[in-house]
Amino acid sequence: MGFSHEWPYVEELYTIPQYMDIIKLLQSFGSGPLVLRVGGGSTDKLTTVPGPEVWGPLSKLHAATGMKYILGLNLVLNDVVLARKQMDAAKAGLPASSIISFEIGNEPDYYFNKPSTHWNGTKLVAGWNGTTDYLSCCFHTEWYAMAEALSCRNGPSSCEYGQFTGPVWGHLNLRNTTMDWFLKTNGKWVEMTSVHWTNGKWVEMTSVHWYKATSETFNTPVTLLDEVPIRKEMTNLKEIVRVSEQVYGKPLRVAEMNTISNSGRDGVSNVFAAALWTLDASLEVAAAGGVGVNFHQGAGQNLYAAIIRWYDNGRLALPQLRPPFFGMLLFQMAVRGGSRLMGTQVTHASDANNSKFLKVWALQDVQTGELRQVTHASDVNNSKFLKVWALQDVQTGELRWVVINKDASRAASAVLWVNRPSGYASEASVIRMTAAGPNPLSATSGITVAGVSYGLGGAKSGERRIEVAKVSKNAKGGQMLTVQVPAGSAALVRLPLAKEQAALRTPAAGSG
Repeated sequence: MGFSHEWPYVEELYTIPQYMDIIKLLQSFGSGPLVLRVGGGSTDKLTTVPGPEVWGPLSKLHAATGMKYILGLNLVLNDVVLARKQMDAAKAGLPASSIISFEIGNEPDYYFNKPSTHWNGTKLVAGWNGTTDYLSCCFHTEWYAMAEALSCRNGPSSCEYGQFTGPVWGHLNLRNTTMDWFLKTNGKWVEMTSVHWTNGKWVEMTSVHWYKATSETFNTPVTLLDEVPIRKEMTNLKEIVRVSEQVYGKPLRVAEMNTISNSGRDGVSNVFAAALWTLDASLEVAAAGGVGVNFHQGAGQNLYAAIIRWYDNGRLALPQLRPPFFGMLLFQMAVRGGSRLMGTQVTHASDANNSKFLKVWALQDVQTGELRQVTHASDVNNSKFLKVWALQDVQTGELRWVVINKDASRAASAVLWVNRPSGYASEASVIRMTAAGPNPLSATSGITVAGVSYGLGGAKSGERRIEVAKVSKNAKGGQMLTVQVPAGSAALVRLPLAKEQAALRTPAAGSG
């Protein structure tokens, strides 16, 4: 997981009071350093070369937190000299171990009236309102030329491969044939070396962006959480991942994502529904096969930003934590130092059966008492409000469920089965993410994780509270537990091996 931040003011991240403590909190569950992607719309507007005033603070941020960087280079000007100076300045100003990759340009599928060179050498204006579509006429020619010029400074024998991530598409709704075309023509440049994978191997990566909708589109906290568009988009993302990873061996990262694009939408991107979306969307990308996500913060003051950079009397003040931060926090607590998803969503019976010993057996409505077995993914869609993800810790074997109730008014409970007669603890811990008030999805305050809220500068308030869910025998000789989930809330359920049960009652880093 990580953040995406525009070039303007990115250097202030190091000097914001208590900012590093907030980053360390997100990293305190064992997942390793966060990734900061520096770029966005500002990448192709960057006509200067950042100097020590940028690289110095980012170097200190890396030293203090281990933060890694993906850095954007200007493509829209087709100025190789400028892009080369930007790249060289980053390499000179940052520790080599802190740079994961460089992005060439940003969202070329949205370029507008760009002076371009056609693949046949013709000069023209391409993009929106241009004479032709930029992707079909010019993108490959210009992207390849830039990648080659930046990689091969003194002829073919000097080429340094594995420095770039692409195509930096503006949305994940691109065709799999488009990804195939990009990798077939540019694949040797699109790769990276990363400490996230072992043995120092060259690891190739592609990237796309994902927003639920644009700010011009009508949305509410309820429609933000609608499953129908998510299912459609994740189906497409899985196919893009398949082409990228299975055909070309290149993992895919969603390097920029958030609720609503163009700075977000008031009453949607900055309310508790955005925390639930952030949690769910992170798991969706993981289930689709993505290797990471970066939540865009704009320049640190956008409506969708998780950590707000602001000033008091002209001086940087303690950062404000907005609702999406809490979704990121619970996600980090769920995946911890390494977890694998049990299938995709285990509310799909076939995924549960494939996991061999873990499944969500039923959904129970607290108001009506209806209890039914989940037999197909359509049942999840018909329930409309309750969603369950299951994970297993790759080191300890601990089972975890993330249960999300998206309904604004109906509470529910999930009945969770473990198809093993023994081996797991007699009780599970339940960590809740909730918001106060009669309309939790629209709440902007009173948000807690495990009973703890985080205010200015990450200051904690409230008593740490972890509930216990008793494990009992189910009708088939396995184990089961029931977790009630209030309307508009989420819960992380942790069921350790029996020998590790005592650890659940020991206060850990952060709040989980």
